[in-house]
Amino acid sequence: MHNRLKVRTTEAQKAAADREKEKKLQLYRNTINDVFERRSRKEYDVLALKSSEGLLRSNPDIVTIWNYRKEILLKLKPSEEIINDELYLTEKCLQVNPKSYSAWYHRNWLLDNVDPSPDWNKELQLCTKYLKLDERNFHCWDYRQIVASKCQEPIENELKFTMEMIESNFSNYSAWHYRSKLFSAAGKDEECTKISELSLVESAAFTDPSDQSAWIYQRWLIGKLEPIKIIYKVSQIKNTVYLILNRNLPNNYKIIGLGETIWEQFDSKVWYTKLDNVNINKIQIIDEFNQVIDDASLDNVQKDIFNLNISEQLQLVLNGQLDSLHQLLELEPESKWALLTYVLLLYTLKPKSYFENCLKNIKLLKELDTKRKNYYHDLESRYKIEYWIANNNNKNMDDINLKGYGLTAFYHMHMFLFSINIDLSDNDLSHSNLNHLKYLIMCKKLSLRNCKLANLNNFPALNNLESLDLRDNQIQDISCTELTKCKSLKTIIIDNKQIALDKILQGINQSINIKIM
Repeated sequence: MHNRLKVRTTEAQKAAADREKEKKLQLYRNTINDVFERRSRKEYDVLALKSSEGLLRSNPDIVTIWNYRKEILLKLKPSEEIINDELYLTEKCLQVNPKSYSAWYHRNWLLDNVDPSPDWNKELQLCTKYLKLDERNFHCWDYRQIVASKCQEPIENELKFTMEMIESNFSNYSAWHYRSKLFSAAGKDEECTKISELSLVESAAFTDPSDQSAWIYQRWLIGKLEPIKIIYKVSQIKNTVYLILNRNLPNNYKIIGLGETIWEQFDSKVWYTKLDNVNINKIQIIDEFNQVIDDASLDNVQKDIFNLNISEQLQLVLNGQLDSLHQLLELEPESKWALLTYVLLLYTLKPKSYFENCLKNIKLLKELDTKRKNYYHDLESRYKIEYWIANNNNKNMDDINLKGYGLTAFYHMHMFLFSINIDLSDNDLSHSNLNHLKYLIMCKKLSLRNCKLANLNNFPALNNLESLDLRDNQIQDISCTELTKCKSLKTIIIDNKQIALDKILQGINQSINIKIM
């Protein structure tokens, strides 16, 4: 029995481990209390810096201690040695936790606010080092964007770096995202860039169709394509001229056509100006180079507002990708990311029978990808409303009938700004924000019958609304008070199951005629 190592029991090992853990915890508490006491005594010296180093090396995410170190460094006016020690500390902390937001932020703060001559090129090398270790470290990717800007690294070099990272792993979301940011910052919307990027992303997406990172980037590229037209309609209501656009007006664009008049925003897609004597020849949209981008005359509804500005060469590339997607889906019919991109490309290019094909494939997406079914419902709603507008914009738009379209969201309501009678009944608008109805400023008769509404929260002030149909909904609460904002409202139609609603509405405004049908 002599000279043999005693083997501890499991209980003994656990007890020893617990004692060791308690000992470390007590040391941690004592150290952190010491640091907080130093801060309360406003000790801003080198010893105060040293007191918290061990804590941060073991846990780099104690924000309060990093903030204390910032206070010390600002008071100290530190030497080059102290600054280098602080940079060394952040690097040691990043070795403990490479995704420590606090450590990355402190390093950036130190170089920006304390170091008189920061070496941003060295920081770029540090980012490269950490991204080689973990290409998905999004904190480091964010830091790299800052660093590349500080050292004025050429965008071409950063694009090359993202390409290297993507080639090593197509599933690198952060690299794809950074690539999109680089193109946006550089204003690289040239057609050759779009074509080359589409070719790149096609190779990546088809290599692994189940990986969504490349598909997301491809959908971003498709989304960068702009409509041919900007102006949908110019109309006049009394002494106010309204300009309705099909997309947001860039900040560096101007509206001209009525002399020196000042245009105001009702919304990013609706502009207006008030004039005593309106004599409109033509309204024009001017870009930053004083080039006419689009123009329209009073009450002239423009066509092709949802068609995109695609050159013949780019169209050939996109058609090629559409064909490739079709072939891929024949082999892998349940590849949801390929199917979604196929739908988006169909709607972008609008070949024959595109609308029916879009709806058919969106239905399949709802079955394949149930977690995103609400997104697909809303996408379908957008397509249906756009298709209705595109096929009815030459007709009298006083009456809008979208009854039973299966809508789940309000899209392009601003294009119904001048409509008088609007029927949105038999749709599922239970999760939509009713505030989108704010554009219906000329609407007198509105039907929301059987829209599965549980309340009227955010119902806008429609000053011309006279009649509102709320039948076959489950509205039973005080949200009906929202209707008091509609100053011209005379009639509200409800059904026999909404008798409780009758009393609430009468209590709000006795002058309103409540029809029970």
